Amino acid sequence: MGIITRQAIQSTAYSYAGAFLGFLTVWFMNRLWLTPEQNGLLNVIISISLVTSSLSNLGFGGVTMRLFPQFRDAQTRHRGFLFYPLLFTAIGSLLFLGAFLLFKEEYIARNASNASLLNEHIYFLVPLTFFLGIFNVLDVFARSIYVSTAGIIVKEIALRVVILLAAMAYHAGFITFDTFVLLYFTSFCAIALGMILILYQKGEWHWRIPKEKLTPELKREMRDVAIFSVITGLSGMLISTIDKIIVNDMLGLAAAGVFSVATYFGSMIQIPARSVMRISSTIISESWKSGDMANIALVYRKSALNQFIIGLYLLLGLWVTMDSLLSLMPADYADARNVILFMGLGYLIDLATGANGIIIATSKYYRYDTWFMLVLVVFTLITNITLIPIYGITGAGIASCLTFALFNAARLIFIHVKFGMQPFTKSFLYIAAIGACSASAAYFLPTMGNGYIDILLRGGLFSLIFGALVLWSGVSPDINAVVRKFQKR
Repeated sequence: MGIITRQAIQSTAYSYAGAFLGFLTVWFMNRLWLTPEQNGLLNVIISISLVTSSLSNLGFGGVTMRLFPQFRDAQTRHRGFLFYPLLFTAIGSLLFLGAFLLFKEEYIARNASNASLLNEHIYFLVPLTFFLGIFNVLDVFARSIYVSTAGIIVKEIALRVVILLAAMAYHAGFITFDTFVLLYFTSFCAIALGMILILYQKGEWHWRIPKEKLTPELKREMRDVAIFSVITGLSGMLISTIDKIIVNDMLGLAAAGVFSVATYFGSMIQIPARSVMRISSTIISESWKSGDMANIALVYRKSALNQFIIGLYLLLGLWVTMDSLLSLMPADYADARNVILFMGLGYLIDLATGANGIIIATSKYYRYDTWFMLVLVVFTLITNITLIPIYGITGAGIASCLTFALFNAARLIFIHVKFGMQPFTKSFLYIAAIGACSASAAYFLPTMGNGYIDILLRGGLFSLIFGALVLWSGVSPDINAVVRKFQKR
């Protein structure tokens, strides 16, 4: 747990620095400098490319996460392992290029009436698919060699700095919107190059053809893991991005832009999970290899508890300041309130159930997670297609919340049945009570005349009460230990 705590703190610090930059981007670029249609263009293209880049890896993200411990050997450059995910990502990207050339005209015709701006820039999907695919496998590889902060520095900080600077140049009139779009998507492609530079600097950039041949048994295992990882990875990406794509198809690019901004605020709650899971996946994978079930159970419980504390703090802090936050945004974003609420609840459920997905994905039962994902994709499609026409973008938020609840319930039950583990303790009840008390005190604070001042005072009061009660109660020994460590500095 020492490794997880130390690297999770570093990852979380970088993630929140990136979140602050992302907030500045959303607050100024998405809220004021771009139209909802322009926001929709950027977010829909990226959402699609996240799906296609996940496919382009041909499952080697999962192969790396599950099987890299068998290759780990710094003396032999990990037996040339990195060559394989790079090779298959290149092959997958070529397959996507063929599919893109085959179906692009049909896609353009289908979106001609309500997304002409999207059709003009659809060709960016080709380089985005390749470079994001390379970034994905390098990020998983970096986490496997305990360089867990590399991907965060490149994607969460460097990328957002470039985007913010480009947005400022567009707002100031130095560049046109087309030039801004070029810079925006090029910066996403460049994060793969950033990962290569970091790995090269650390002496871990080994792309040459391995001299040692793989055994037939290992080839077969890599093939099986890759096949199921393709399905699982695609399903996961579809679950997280299909709502934006369906909103665009049903309600138009402007609604997709509003939904994407609302989703960003809700997704801020998931930041601690991304930080913890980046390093937990490696620790749990190594624990399976050594048969250390006690360590897996410990990571499971502590990840759930600490993520629930931070996630509840972020969700309630966002909710008690919601009125002031929306008062500072254009009228187009009035419908974002309920989307943020339901997305936030969904992410909180995901946080509170800990590292359940990692435990299954790195175990011998990894195939079951694939079946869970396939069922969930169908559920996600049905709920989005059913609820969006009735409730608009709020329907997409409700669908996401239901998806998170169903998926994590299935994983919880499976892990409890197969491994006899469950992450919950009575501390969860204490944390919920602390959240209710803190939010009530902040909610009933008299409204200030200025939205910025209201956010500062209301959010500050909530943070003070919540933080003080968490530390005083000692519900999380890890959080108390971190605070004591900083006090000694």
